[in-house]
Amino acid sequence: MNLLKLADISKGKVFGESLSVNGFSIDTRSIENNDLFIALEGENFDGHEFISEAIAKGAAALVVNRTIQSAFPHILVDNTYEFIKQVASFNRKKFTGKMIGITGTNGKTTTKQIISNLLSQDKFCHKTIGNKNNQIGVPYSLLTLEESHEFSVIEMGTSEPGEITILNDQVKPDIAAITNVSMGHLDGLRDTESIAEEKGNILNFYSDNGVAILPRDSDFFDSWCKSTNASEKISFGYHQDSDFRVANIEIDIINNLTHFDLYFDGKKIDVSINGIGQHNTLNAALSLAISVSCGLNIETIKHHLKLTDLPERRLAVSSSLRDSIVIDDSYNSNPASLKNALDLIEKLTRKKICVLGEMRELGASSNQIHQDMYEYASKSVEKILCIGEAWTHCKPSKKTDLVIFDNHEELFEYLVSIIDSNTIILVKGSRSTKMDLIADKLKK
Repeated sequence: MNLLKLADISKGKVFGESLSVNGFSIDTRSIENNDLFIALEGENFDGHEFISEAIAKGAAALVVNRTIQSAFPHILVDNTYEFIKQVASFNRKKFTGKMIGITGTNGKTTTKQIISNLLSQDKFCHKTIGNKNNQIGVPYSLLTLEESHEFSVIEMGTSEPGEITILNDQVKPDIAAITNVSMGHLDGLRDTESIAEEKGNILNFYSDNGVAILPRDSDFFDSWCKSTNASEKISFGYHQDSDFRVANIEIDIINNLTHFDLYFDGKKIDVSINGIGQHNTLNAALSLAISVSCGLNIETIKHHLKLTDLPERRLAVSSSLRDSIVIDDSYNSNPASLKNALDLIEKLTRKKICVLGEMRELGASSNQIHQDMYEYASKSVEKILCIGEAWTHCKPSKKTDLVIFDNHEELFEYLVSIIDSNTIILVKGSRSTKMDLIADKLKK
């Protein structure tokens, strides 16, 4: 897009040559040639301090909110955050394709990945950049939305009341989906009821033909159905009355596959997906429901689904040291996703060890939740190795060892000393606990 056009949209002023840029960047670590570098300013950082680095790495122009003494092409605006929102809004207004919005406690990124891969086989599909699903990430993703796109898949996260409403106003989805609701981000949202109400705000449509796709097994299904103004409501899940019903799940951990039957519209199809985990059958069912709503042929969907890789570090199976097996689920952690992972390994006959970082953003309930999850794990796991202050409050049982470490190095050394060819190791924790470091060291 041309700088003059961007300045017109944002009510900014162009200095230097008015050229065109190929993309946008807010981080010099990922900047590409001919990008427009947007200098964001926050409480603990200032993008203006990285302007020289951005130019050195190939930025074609800048967006700044203060006067700079440079002939390098740039747009001066009042607020660089507002610049992103204004351009995002402009792109959304021009977009005539189908907009798909996804929210939920777990599974947003996985579902987005599956849907976008399915839709991209025959159509030109836009999607959220990485996992940028907050009040900066959503409009930033919309910067790359083009008129030529036929679909866009945007994930929407929240950590405080009112956030989904703000994002929904920007995205304006034609199809809105909720993956699930469980405990998470309790620092900003008091309980699961508050989370469900907040997530449900995605179901407030801006057109008369909105489609809501909802988890039939959720305790909040009926309240979402009553509150939404959707013209069509579609359900997915294990429940007998689900429009897209999952049944007969088989997990093949050796080949990293999950098989299940899907019942919909009076039909039954057998489905296979890359990756393991019962919960991923629901992510797949939701993706199938959305794809069918978008007009895709079910046999085409089924074929491409098996070829679709799930995002990394989501129950990824690898061979490990001493011929053990590691299940890398270190992307993030909360009670629901940890329980899903534990349910998976419970069915396995090998010796099971959990390597867990603490779960973050659980508010005042954190200690009790960690105790509950320890007790849940102890039913099927021989040893639990932990990092994080929250685990120190747990009262271990005699049945399952709970060993707490001060750092990753000590934990890894101990872990290697106790594993063998009969061991399965689950590695999981909130991203800030950096459990991926241990998972990577285990992999051959």
